[in-house]
Amino acid sequence: MFELLPGVGVALPADAGTFRFGSDERTTAEVLAGLGRVRSVSAVPWIHTVRWGDVELTAHADRTDRPGELLLRSVVLSRGGSASGVPGGTPVVLGDVDLFGYPAAEVLEALGDQLPPELEIRPGDGRNHLTSVTLHATPPTPPDGRRARAAAEAAEVERAVVELEPMWTTDLDQWQLQEAGGGHLPVRRSHPQTVLLICNENVARRVTAAMLAAGVEVVPEQH
Repeated sequence: MFELLPGVGVALPADAGTFRFGSDERTTAEVLAGLGRVRSVSAVPWIHTVRWGDVELTAHADRTDRPGELLLRSVVLSRGGSASGVPGGTPVVLGDVDLFGYPAAEVLEALGDQLPPELEIRPGDGRNHLTSVTLHATPPTPPDGRRARAAAEAAEVERAVVELEPMWTTDLDQWQLQEAGGGHLPVRRSHPQTVLLICNENVARRVTAAMLAAGVEVVPEQH
């Protein structure tokens, strides 16, 4: 079980301790190693991920007031967008609410006024289950100006790509790429008629390139 602790961090399963905001990169990697193999994403600030059960934990650093120092500022817990139709197998709790265990509308109703400003969730249509939540060290501030918006959009793309990474790593054998109109659409082998639509063009381009590089099977377009 992962327990979200606003203002503190995340209590980890398997007696791995508490993942605390403000940790440096070395401490972050050491704590995550208590859950399994830590993978690093080439980015500045740094990003580290680890998988436990059906949950991927992604740790994001951010710059502090001290020049050159990068400390843990946000944690993303995700199951992959394709898992929205079923409850999560590994509890991710805030208080006594399992965020991945019930449809999004029920989760939001249960949290009510107790939804902390540091918690970022995307409920979608409310009928499906949540597949991603982000806990920030402090409440995120709205982007101000064109450059800030571009930085926020780039960070969002990076988070989405990390969330979908199992499609070309641990779950690679569960996916195919269907040729369509000069491009490729990801489909599950078990449901070849169902396409995973990725609305963000930048995310879709990154995911397709990663899947092709990993050798995901390509299915020719049918005429």
